[in-house]
Amino acid sequence: MIPQEFVYVARAYNLLSEMDPRHLRKLVPLAEEKQFGAGQLVFAEGDRSNNLYLIVSGEVALEIPVAGDAVLIQKLQAGEAMGWSALTAEGRTHFQARAVTPVSAVAFPADRLRAAFDCDPEMGYALMKRLLELVTERLDATRMQVLNLHRQPEAARQA
Repeated sequence: MIPQEFVYVARAYNLLSEMDPRHLRKLVPLAEEKQFGAGQLVFAEGDRSNNLYLIVSGEVALEIPVAGDAVLIQKLQAGEAMGWSALTAEGRTHFQARAVTPVSAVAFPADRLRAAFDCDPEMGYALMKRLLELVTERLDATRMQVLNLHRQPEAARQA
């Protein structure tokens, strides 16, 4: 994908939608295309977070493994991002991400992304502000799932 096309396509991603086009053009050489088959783990909870992903197509389930089962936290689709912990130096994933359908994604390797931000702190700050919104969204989704799990046994007792 050539830089100008990426600038246009990036507007569809909430994470990148407000970034300056000159910053988006700097991200292009860092991008790698990734494919995941249905049912394949993109990453496991606690893995070293090696990539920030933008989902191009398909659906991904963010889950927390609990006692041999997976608790769904949120489903992600085209236009959404995952792997935000890749931007921290020793980042570990907080969820597992599993492809529900075949998934196509753009991956930004963590070390190259952090190096680019070190060279251009303005670009890094712009993306980090957007990432904080993403982290807040994931925290809210997790909180809602915990509340729902807590309410389910009560609903079962009343039935």
